[in-house]
Amino acid sequence: MSPVPFAPLQEIPVTDSPYVLLFGGAYLLIVLAIGVWGYMQTESTADFLITGKSIGTWVLALTAFSVIQSGFGFVGGPELVYSFGTTALWIFFTAPLGFVITWVLLAKRMRLLADIRDVMTLADGMYVRYESAWVRGLTAVAVIVGVMAYLATNLAALQYVMRAIFGLPVMWGLLIGALILLLYSMLGGMIAGVWTDFVQAITMIVGSLFVFAFALSFGGGMGSISRNLATADPAFVSPFGAMGAPAATIFTALGWWILFSVGAAGQPHLITKFYMSRNLKILRWGAPIAAATYAISSLLAFSTGLSMRAMVEAGQTAAPKSASVVGPVFVLEHTPGVVAGLILAALLAAIMSTSDSFLNIGAAAVSRDIPRALGRPIEDDKTELRVTQAALAGLTIASTLIVFYSQTLVGILGTIGWGFFAAAFFAIAALGLNWKGATKEGAIAALLGGLGVNLFYSAVPRIAETAGFAGLSEAVSGLYPFPGSFPVGTVALLVAIALFIGVSLVTQERQTVPEDIAILLEG
Repeated sequence: MSPVPFAPLQEIPVTDSPYVLLFGGAYLLIVLAIGVWGYMQTESTADFLITGKSIGTWVLALTAFSVIQSGFGFVGGPELVYSFGTTALWIFFTAPLGFVITWVLLAKRMRLLADIRDVMTLADGMYVRYESAWVRGLTAVAVIVGVMAYLATNLAALQYVMRAIFGLPVMWGLLIGALILLLYSMLGGMIAGVWTDFVQAITMIVGSLFVFAFALSFGGGMGSISRNLATADPAFVSPFGAMGAPAATIFTALGWWILFSVGAAGQPHLITKFYMSRNLKILRWGAPIAAATYAISSLLAFSTGLSMRAMVEAGQTAAPKSASVVGPVFVLEHTPGVVAGLILAALLAAIMSTSDSFLNIGAAAVSRDIPRALGRPIEDDKTELRVTQAALAGLTIASTLIVFYSQTLVGILGTIGWGFFAAAFFAIAALGLNWKGATKEGAIAALLGGLGVNLFYSAVPRIAETAGFAGLSEAVSGLYPFPGSFPVGTVALLVAIALFIGVSLVTQERQTVPEDIAILLEG
């Protein structure tokens, strides 16, 4: 959810606790066992990509929460709270609304699409909605680019987490972690991914509650934590003070709120989960369950960030080498080994299970969406399944090589994250499936505009700087019309929405909607 969220993780200390080794090893064995079980359940491409529409309410909700929380809640969350105090909490208090928005706009319609048409991917759904090979192709390309970005940053984190748990050299942590990820992803597909997400979610919830209790105790309770923070700097306990001028911070907070909450409905690894639900009835309670569990898991970031900052300011503990490792360092140094083992296993799970979700949607884009966009679909289901598995292996190997050979490229890809998917897909999916007047021309304009803004302001400056063109990098950054703290992803998202609506209104006269899709949009 944040650009390059795991870059300084090499500063996590290597554990010497047998409990951390036990929990980490047990988790990897569970993952492989789930992969083998998933392989036994997989007979078709539909089984591999959308679990044969077999998952129930709690599994759907907890899977949705876990793929969104990912490693961010264990690394980026504590970092934000440690750096900015209570000012950062608006993210965690508003982000759960994203699940409500996503469920309201998309849950029923995405699930109905899976019933009335042969859809297994986001690009499938967008083709059915707009009847355009261009929309299908652009959707697939955006998915592949975003997946590569997420995979590279997650694998970069995985190598250091493997080192912290097992004491492995970083290179071996990367290779072994990637191999395990590849094995269970190729074996079990989305069935394995969903159940791994479920295990991860339970682990995160239980671990977060334990850490919350230990963190409050470590800081002497909320009263003591608040006094220490206020004494150091009153801005640490203010709603909008620690990030600069309150007016500018409110503006920035609004931008991040839009990106985290509204942008959730554009994340393909979340919204394609609706294809998998057993029936429409189980969707009813998914949003509140996902939102509540996300809020519970955020207690870890809230408590560790505030408690560590309060104790550092009071001179009771040493400051961590980097704010980005506050969460893992607190868990390793200030909680019992059993809790530390549980949390480090959860961090490992968060990285690997989210990577699995990305791998599956990326592989499907390669094997299913691109060929169909080019008018050359793979007709045989078994062949399509094997090509999907081969594409999955290819994406894993490519991302591993990127991490192994080029941390610079990882950094550039890391600028393409949550905001990239939000800008690409919110308008065409969330708005397009709720508005009969949306047109394929509007969808193409939104895709190109949203992706263009994101790439121009996020990736181009990094590429130019890396290539030695500092002047070009500064010039492009200087064209950004908002403060640097205002997320580029939000600007791209708003541009995509404006283009989608504007172009659709202009081109509505040429729009026709199939009867079954029109009924779905009305209902």
